[in-house]
Amino acid sequence: MPIVDGKYEAKISTTFATPIEGIAEIKQLIQKSRRIRISGIPMQLLNELKPLLKEKDLMTILPLGEKPTDELKALGPIATTKARIYVDYMGEEANTGSVSFPSRIFNVIWFGDRILSVSAMEYGKCTKCMLGTFEGGWRYAQKW
Repeated sequence: MPIVDGKYEAKISTTFATPIEGIAEIKQLIQKSRRIRISGIPMQLLNELKPLLKEKDLMTILPLGEKPTDELKALGPIATTKARIYVDYMGEEANTGSVSFPSRIFNVIWFGDRILSVSAMEYGKCTKCMLGTFEGGWRYAQKW
């Protein structure tokens, strides 16, 4: 942890001003990264990211009730969650998903075809823990 003005300082997370800004940052990291784990993001976002995901170490868990296309299967191992995963977003139940990299995890809050919020966890211990959560979700998901 770096010392700034005689105090320890660490940025642990970011909530983007708009979902568009968060998605742009996800796209930049996909281009630089080799290992990516995706879980429960809306299908329209996954379709938007598909061209960037070729030749990556990719594993994907689709949202509840979704089935993969042959094009998605060609990108890497794929499964569909068997659990309803949601968050309370300002008093409303909304879906949650993630795009995970070795050092950052982006949380995507969405409902229907609208992305409501994108945030990123940058604190290393939390990132490692959340990647472990992906592995647990993978074990219990329907594989294709």
